[in-house]
Amino acid sequence: MKDLEIYLINLDRSKDRLLAMEKKLKALDLSFTRIPAVDGKNTVFTEKEINSKKYSLLHGKYITPTEVACYISHYNTMKEFLKSNKNFALVLEDDMIFSKDFLPTLKALLKKSNDWDLVKFNGGHSGGNIKYRNIIDGVNLVWNLFHQSKTGAYLMNKKAAKSYTDKMLPMFVPIDHEYVKFWKYGIKGFSLSPFPSWEEDGPSTIDYKAMKKNRKPWYKKFPTFGYKIFIALRRIVWVLSQIIKNTFTFVKK
Repeated sequence: MKDLEIYLINLDRSKDRLLAMEKKLKALDLSFTRIPAVDGKNTVFTEKEINSKKYSLLHGKYITPTEVACYISHYNTMKEFLKSNKNFALVLEDDMIFSKDFLPTLKALLKKSNDWDLVKFNGGHSGGNIKYRNIIDGVNLVWNLFHQSKTGAYLMNKKAAKSYTDKMLPMFVPIDHEYVKFWKYGIKGFSLSPFPSWEEDGPSTIDYKAMKKNRKPWYKKFPTFGYKIFIALRRIVWVLSQIIKNTFTFVKK
């Protein structure tokens, strides 16, 4: 735990969320570094940060500033982590809830740090889990055959942070679509099953109403469909390659 830095991404105007997270993390005896989140309502983004045409083409929506702000906030957090003298970072958004398994799972993963470069601690739906190994009783490290959304909590090492910050700009899909492309970043990426943390119910600082309004009609989304099919197949191929690689490694041992 001494080699771990915890980062909490929090908007300046979300003081109530900050106070709530302080209480939750204090109850776990965890201290953190606050990262000021980028405020999409007050920020003008450059072409270095967002490729609007590619975003529209591949994601099937027109740009939403708050979604870009979320992406850049995670990028800034990774950059900050690379400046630190710690080898591991737990990145948290400011609306998370933690189960009783959260802290034991975190400690166990740090002891088994050779197994992973990034581990997702929360997700939006079932990702077609394939077990890699057990972490603690009832919690497994898994590969996801299907897209696993959300970026509310994840553990990463310096290798992952360096690869992301080198390759993740400009943005052309949301952060939870981009950072699970583990094949692109050359890292060992996993999820946990079941997840030991999840988002608290309540209003989001990402403007989901605007996102829905910005969706293209279906007849303008054929490039989007093609891209999603390609990524889905690429993910399956990557997972199968990891299973084969792990099997051969086990046989050699």
